[in-house]
Amino acid sequence: MTSRFLLSGIVTLIPFYVLAGDAPAGRYQLQPVEGGVVRLDTATGELTLCKADAGKLACAANAETPAATASQASDMDALKARVEALERRLASPAKGSDLPTDAEVDRSLSIMEKFMRRFMGLARELDQENHGSNALPQKT
Repeated sequence: MTSRFLLSGIVTLIPFYVLAGDAPAGRYQLQPVEGGVVRLDTATGELTLCKADAGKLACAANAETPAATASQASDMDALKARVEALERRLASPAKGSDLPTDAEVDRSLSIMEKFMRRFMGLARELDQENHGSNALPQKT
């Protein structure tokens, strides 16, 4: 009886073994083990034991993973909350934006204009002083 079950299990699992060897590295990898096949989820690291049951392959998550699954679920919940908060922040108009207001821009430009006018005035005065005395420019 056990040899018949073992033989049927091997016959059932041979296609999975062949497919696992030929398939390119994807998300899932299958590895035959005693009593079935282990499916590795390469994205999460979850191991699932698959067994032949009445001619069908039945998979059940490893008993050691509930803590890891709970930890992953809490991490996912935290990430979802963070994404939702960022989406709300992007959707709402910015309060206290880093960009200056129109009044601040106008004030800044008027200060710069005043500075440039005074500077150009000083430059003209110095030019007139130098041309008025017909002095030669200094050379070093």
